[in-house]
Amino acid sequence: MTMQEQKSAFYRFMESVRDRKTYFDELPGGNCGDTLILMGTKHLLQKTCCKLVGSLENAEQIIIRGCGSMVDVWQSDFKTFVNYRTNYPDIPLIVGPSTYRFRNVNFRKVCEISSSPFIFFARDNISAGVLREVGMPEHCDVRVSQDSAFELRDSEFIANIVKNAAEKHVLIAMRKDKEGVAGVLVKMRGTWLPKKIRRPLSWIRDRMVARVSKDTISTILEHENVPKGLPTIYRDVAASLCFDEFVATIRDAALIVTNRLHVSVLGYLLNKRVTLICSGDYHRHKLKGVYDLSMSGPNSRTSLYVTDG
Repeated sequence: MTMQEQKSAFYRFMESVRDRKTYFDELPGGNCGDTLILMGTKHLLQKTCCKLVGSLENAEQIIIRGCGSMVDVWQSDFKTFVNYRTNYPDIPLIVGPSTYRFRNVNFRKVCEISSSPFIFFARDNISAGVLREVGMPEHCDVRVSQDSAFELRDSEFIANIVKNAAEKHVLIAMRKDKEGVAGVLVKMRGTWLPKKIRRPLSWIRDRMVARVSKDTISTILEHENVPKGLPTIYRDVAASLCFDEFVATIRDAALIVTNRLHVSVLGYLLNKRVTLICSGDYHRHKLKGVYDLSMSGPNSRTSLYVTDG
Protein backbone atom coordinates (compact mmCIF):
# COMPACT_ATOMS: atom_id res chain seq x y z
CA MET A 1 0.00 0.00 0.00
CA THR A 2 1.41 3.38 -1.02
CA MET A 3 1.59 6.39 1.24
CA GLN A 4 -1.24 8.20 -0.51
CA GLU A 5 -3.63 5.25 -0.03
CA GLN A 6 -3.17 5.40 3.74
CA LYS A 7 -4.13 8.17 6.11
CA SER A 8 -1.45 10.79 5.67
CA ALA A 9 0.72 11.99 8.56
CA PHE A 10 -1.09 15.34 8.43
CA TYR A 11 -4.47 13.55 8.55
CA ARG A 12 -3.43 11.44 11.54
CA PHE A 13 -2.12 14.49 13.37
CA MET A 14 -5.33 16.44 12.84
CA GLU A 15 -7.30 13.45 14.09
CA SER A 16 -5.24 13.52 17.28
CA VAL A 17 -5.95 17.23 17.94
CA ARG A 18 -9.43 17.56 16.46
CA ASP A 19 -11.04 18.48 19.80
CA ARG A 20 -8.95 21.64 20.11
CA LYS A 21 -10.49 24.88 18.93
CA THR A 22 -8.78 25.49 15.60
CA TYR A 23 -8.39 28.70 13.61
CA PHE A 24 -7.71 27.90 9.95
CA ASP A 25 -5.76 30.44 7.90
CA GLU A 26 -6.49 29.69 4.25
CA LEU A 27 -3.80 32.14 3.02
CA PRO A 28 -5.05 34.66 0.46
CA GLY A 29 -4.46 34.61 -3.27
CA GLY A 30 -2.63 31.96 -5.24
CA ASN A 31 -3.43 30.11 -8.45
CA CYS A 32 -5.54 27.06 -9.31
CA GLY A 33 -2.97 24.78 -7.67
CA ASP A 34 -3.38 26.68 -4.41
CA THR A 35 -7.15 26.22 -4.75
CA LEU A 36 -6.63 22.45 -4.95
CA ILE A 37 -4.47 22.57 -1.81
CA LEU A 38 -7.14 24.60 -0.01
CA MET A 39 -9.88 22.20 -1.09
CA GLY A 40 -7.83 19.21 0.02
CA THR A 41 -7.13 20.77 3.40
CA LYS A 42 -10.80 21.59 3.96
CA HIS A 43 -11.74 18.04 2.95
CA LEU A 44 -9.27 16.68 5.50
CA LEU A 45 -10.52 18.98 8.26
CA GLN A 46 -14.08 17.93 7.54
CA LYS A 47 -13.25 14.21 7.58
CA THR A 48 -11.33 14.51 10.84
CA CYS A 49 -14.22 16.47 12.43
CA CYS A 50 -11.86 19.24 13.41
CA LYS A 51 -13.44 21.86 15.68
CA LEU A 52 -13.05 25.09 13.69
CA VAL A 53 -13.54 28.57 15.14
CA GLY A 54 -13.73 31.88 13.32
CA SER A 55 -11.83 33.96 15.85
CA LEU A 56 -8.20 33.87 16.95
CA GLU A 57 -9.29 34.98 20.42
CA ASN A 58 -11.09 31.64 20.86
CA ALA A 59 -8.41 29.48 19.21
CA GLU A 60 -6.31 26.81 20.92
CA GLN A 61 -4.26 26.21 17.78
CA ILE A 62 -3.70 27.82 14.37
CA ILE A 63 -3.42 25.92 11.10
CA ILE A 64 -1.95 27.48 7.97
CA ARG A 65 -2.69 25.67 4.72
CA GLY A 66 0.33 24.30 2.90
CA CYS A 67 1.79 25.91 -0.20
CA GLY A 68 4.89 26.30 -2.34
CA SER A 69 5.78 29.84 -1.30
CA MET A 70 7.86 29.01 1.81
CA VAL A 71 10.93 29.34 -0.39
CA ASP A 72 13.48 31.96 -1.40
CA VAL A 73 11.79 32.32 -4.81
CA TRP A 74 8.72 33.86 -3.16
CA GLN A 75 9.24 34.38 0.64
CA SER A 76 5.88 36.13 1.14
CA ASP A 77 4.44 33.63 3.60
CA PHE A 78 7.38 33.86 6.01
CA LYS A 79 5.73 37.13 7.09
CA THR A 80 2.63 35.17 8.09
CA PHE A 81 4.74 33.11 10.50
CA VAL A 82 6.26 36.24 12.01
CA ASN A 83 2.83 37.78 12.46
CA TYR A 84 1.34 34.83 14.32
CA ARG A 85 4.39 34.13 16.47
CA THR A 86 4.62 37.80 17.43
CA ASN A 87 0.94 38.65 17.96
CA TYR A 88 -0.30 35.27 19.25
CA PRO A 89 2.81 33.85 20.93
CA ASP A 90 0.95 31.39 23.19
CA ILE A 91 -1.05 29.65 20.45
CA PRO A 92 0.56 26.58 18.81
CA LEU A 93 1.10 27.01 15.06
CA ILE A 94 0.72 24.15 12.57
CA VAL A 95 1.75 24.53 8.93
CA GLY A 96 0.26 22.17 6.34
CA PRO A 97 2.47 20.25 3.87
CA SER A 98 4.71 22.74 2.05
CA THR A 99 7.96 23.07 0.14
CA TYR A 100 10.80 24.77 2.05
CA ARG A 101 14.04 26.25 0.80
CA PHE A 102 16.08 28.99 2.51
CA ARG A 103 18.95 31.09 1.25
CA ASN A 104 18.74 34.67 2.47
CA VAL A 105 16.35 33.92 5.34
CA ASN A 106 17.35 33.42 8.98
CA PHE A 107 14.58 30.93 9.62
CA ARG A 108 15.76 29.86 13.06
CA LYS A 109 15.23 33.46 14.17
CA VAL A 110 11.58 33.17 13.04
CA CYS A 111 11.22 29.95 15.03
CA GLU A 112 12.60 31.59 18.17
CA ILE A 113 10.06 34.44 18.30
CA SER A 114 7.80 32.31 20.50
CA SER A 115 8.31 29.10 22.49
CA SER A 116 4.83 27.61 21.94
CA PRO A 117 4.70 24.49 19.70
CA PHE A 118 5.52 25.16 16.04
CA ILE A 119 4.82 22.13 13.83
CA PHE A 120 5.87 21.96 10.18
CA PHE A 121 4.67 19.42 7.64
CA ALA A 122 6.93 19.13 4.60
CA ARG A 123 5.46 17.72 1.39
CA ASP A 124 8.78 16.15 0.37
CA ASN A 125 11.78 14.68 2.15
CA ILE A 126 14.15 17.33 0.78
CA SER A 127 12.14 20.11 2.42
CA ALA A 128 12.09 18.20 5.70
CA GLY A 129 15.88 18.03 5.53
CA VAL A 130 16.08 21.77 4.84
CA LEU A 131 14.01 22.49 7.95
CA ARG A 132 16.03 20.15 10.15
CA GLU A 133 19.31 21.68 8.98
CA VAL A 134 18.17 25.01 10.41
CA GLY A 135 18.74 23.52 13.85
CA MET A 136 15.19 23.77 15.12
CA PRO A 137 14.53 24.77 18.75
CA GLU A 138 12.97 22.08 20.97
CA HIS A 139 9.45 23.49 20.60
CA CYS A 140 9.58 22.92 16.81
CA ASP A 141 8.70 19.64 15.14
CA VAL A 142 9.23 18.62 11.50
CA ARG A 143 7.13 15.90 9.85
CA VAL A 144 6.60 14.67 6.29
CA SER A 145 3.19 14.31 4.65
CA GLN A 146 1.74 14.30 1.16
CA ASP A 147 0.64 17.58 -0.44
CA SER A 148 -2.88 18.34 0.80
CA ALA A 149 -4.34 18.25 -2.73
CA PHE A 150 -3.91 14.45 -2.61
CA GLU A 151 -6.45 14.37 0.24
CA LEU A 152 -9.10 14.90 -2.46
CA ARG A 153 -8.58 11.35 -3.72
CA ASP A 154 -11.79 10.07 -2.10
CA SER A 155 -13.82 13.27 -2.58
CA GLU A 156 -17.02 13.77 -4.57
CA PHE A 157 -15.14 16.50 -6.43
CA ILE A 158 -12.76 13.95 -8.01
CA ALA A 159 -15.48 11.31 -8.49
CA ASN A 160 -17.67 13.74 -10.43
CA ILE A 161 -14.79 14.83 -12.68
CA VAL A 162 -13.87 11.22 -13.46
CA LYS A 163 -17.46 10.51 -14.59
CA ASN A 164 -17.15 13.15 -17.31
CA ALA A 165 -13.50 12.62 -18.29
CA ALA A 166 -12.59 12.41 -21.98
CA GLU A 167 -9.54 12.44 -24.24
CA LYS A 168 -10.05 15.40 -26.55
CA HIS A 169 -6.64 17.07 -26.70
CA VAL A 170 -3.00 17.12 -25.63
CA LEU A 171 -2.21 19.71 -22.96
CA ILE A 172 1.20 21.41 -22.83
CA ALA A 173 1.14 23.44 -19.59
CA MET A 174 4.45 25.21 -18.96
CA ARG A 175 4.53 27.81 -16.22
CA LYS A 176 5.33 31.36 -17.24
CA ASP A 177 6.08 32.95 -13.87
CA LYS A 178 9.45 33.27 -12.15
CA GLU A 179 9.46 29.60 -11.10
CA GLY A 180 9.36 28.57 -14.74
CA VAL A 181 11.71 29.00 -17.69
CA ALA A 182 10.06 32.10 -19.14
CA GLY A 183 12.86 34.54 -18.35
CA VAL A 184 11.99 37.99 -19.69
CA LEU A 185 8.49 36.79 -20.60
CA VAL A 186 7.59 37.00 -16.90
CA LYS A 187 7.58 40.79 -17.28
CA MET A 188 5.28 40.74 -20.32
CA ARG A 189 2.03 40.49 -18.38
CA GLY A 190 0.30 43.47 -19.97
CA THR A 191 -2.22 43.73 -17.12
CA TRP A 192 -2.92 47.34 -18.13
CA LEU A 193 -4.27 46.20 -21.51
CA PRO A 194 -7.98 45.59 -22.23
CA LYS A 195 -9.03 41.97 -21.69
CA LYS A 196 -9.78 41.35 -25.39
CA ILE A 197 -6.14 42.23 -26.15
CA ARG A 198 -4.58 40.73 -23.01
CA ARG A 199 -5.94 37.23 -23.59
CA PRO A 200 -4.43 36.77 -27.08
CA LEU A 201 -1.17 38.17 -25.66
CA SER A 202 -1.35 35.52 -22.94
CA TRP A 203 -1.83 32.79 -25.56
CA ILE A 204 1.24 34.05 -27.41
CA ARG A 205 3.27 33.98 -24.18
CA ASP A 206 2.13 30.39 -23.52
CA ARG A 207 3.44 29.29 -26.91
CA MET A 208 6.69 31.24 -26.50
CA VAL A 209 7.28 29.65 -23.08
CA ALA A 210 6.64 26.19 -24.54
CA ARG A 211 9.16 26.89 -27.32
CA VAL A 212 11.89 27.27 -24.68
CA SER A 213 11.39 23.55 -23.94
CA LYS A 214 10.55 22.59 -27.54
CA ASP A 215 13.10 19.78 -27.84
CA THR A 216 12.11 18.24 -24.51
CA ILE A 217 8.40 18.41 -25.34
CA SER A 218 8.96 16.90 -28.80
CA THR A 219 10.90 14.00 -27.28
CA ILE A 220 8.13 13.35 -24.77
CA LEU A 221 5.38 13.47 -27.41
CA GLU A 222 7.25 11.00 -29.62
CA HIS A 223 7.78 8.62 -26.71
CA GLU A 224 4.14 8.83 -25.56
CA ASN A 225 2.81 7.99 -29.04
CA VAL A 226 -0.05 10.48 -28.94
CA PRO A 227 -3.09 9.55 -31.08
CA LYS A 228 -3.06 11.40 -34.39
CA GLY A 229 -5.59 14.14 -35.01
CA LEU A 230 -5.82 15.42 -31.45
CA PRO A 231 -5.38 19.19 -31.12
CA THR A 232 -2.62 20.50 -28.84
CA ILE A 233 -3.38 23.17 -26.27
CA TYR A 234 -0.48 25.34 -25.11
CA ARG A 235 -1.69 26.97 -21.89
CA ASP A 236 -0.36 27.70 -18.42
CA VAL A 237 -3.74 26.55 -17.13
CA ALA A 238 -2.93 26.95 -13.42
CA ALA A 239 -2.40 30.70 -13.80
CA SER A 240 -4.24 31.71 -16.97
CA LEU A 241 -7.70 30.18 -16.51
CA CYS A 242 -10.46 30.28 -13.93
CA PHE A 243 -10.66 27.18 -11.74
CA ASP A 244 -13.52 25.51 -13.65
CA GLU A 245 -11.66 25.93 -16.96
CA PHE A 246 -8.48 24.63 -15.31
CA VAL A 247 -10.29 21.47 -14.22
CA ALA A 248 -12.07 20.97 -17.55
CA THR A 249 -8.89 21.34 -19.60
CA ILE A 250 -7.10 18.71 -17.50
CA ARG A 251 -10.19 16.47 -17.38
CA ASP A 252 -10.36 16.30 -21.19
CA ALA A 253 -6.65 15.71 -21.86
CA ALA A 254 -5.36 12.52 -23.43
CA LEU A 255 -1.84 13.48 -22.37
CA ILE A 256 -0.51 16.23 -20.13
CA VAL A 257 3.04 17.56 -20.38
CA THR A 258 3.80 20.12 -17.69
CA ASN A 259 6.21 21.64 -15.21
CA ARG A 260 3.29 22.79 -13.04
CA LEU A 261 3.09 20.65 -9.91
CA HIS A 262 -0.66 20.81 -9.40
CA VAL A 263 -1.47 20.31 -13.05
CA SER A 264 0.32 16.99 -12.62
CA VAL A 265 -1.37 16.34 -9.25
CA LEU A 266 -4.88 16.76 -10.66
CA GLY A 267 -3.93 14.71 -13.71
CA TYR A 268 -2.60 12.03 -11.38
CA LEU A 269 -5.80 12.01 -9.31
CA LEU A 270 -7.82 11.62 -12.53
CA ASN A 271 -5.51 8.77 -13.69
CA LYS A 272 -4.45 10.72 -16.76
CA ARG A 273 -1.21 10.18 -18.66
CA VAL A 274 1.08 12.87 -17.28
CA THR A 275 4.73 13.72 -17.85
CA LEU A 276 6.11 16.11 -15.24
CA ILE A 277 9.16 17.99 -16.55
CA CYS A 278 11.77 18.72 -13.92
CA SER A 279 14.66 21.07 -14.72
CA GLY A 280 17.18 22.83 -12.51
CA ASP A 281 17.98 22.46 -8.81
CA TYR A 282 14.81 24.11 -7.57
CA HIS A 283 12.51 21.86 -9.62
CA ARG A 284 14.50 18.79 -8.56
CA HIS A 285 13.76 19.87 -5.02
CA LYS A 286 10.08 20.79 -5.39
CA LEU A 287 8.75 18.70 -8.28
CA LYS A 288 10.86 15.58 -7.94
CA GLY A 289 10.46 15.67 -4.16
CA VAL A 290 6.65 15.59 -4.35
CA TYR A 291 6.71 13.10 -7.23
CA ASP A 292 8.97 10.67 -5.37
CA LEU A 293 6.86 10.83 -2.21
CA SER A 294 3.36 10.79 -3.66
CA MET A 295 3.11 10.00 -7.40
CA SER A 296 5.68 7.32 -8.16
CA GLY A 297 3.67 4.21 -7.27
CA PRO A 298 3.63 1.12 -9.53
CA ASN A 299 0.15 1.87 -10.90
CA SER A 300 0.82 5.54 -11.54
CA ARG A 301 0.38 6.90 -15.07
CA THR A 302 2.44 9.96 -14.11
CA SER A 303 6.12 9.95 -15.05
CA LEU A 304 9.01 12.29 -14.29
CA TYR A 305 11.21 13.68 -17.06
CA VAL A 306 14.40 15.22 -15.63
CA THR A 307 16.35 17.55 -17.94
CA ASP A 308 19.88 18.90 -17.62
CA GLY A 309 18.68 22.50 -17.47
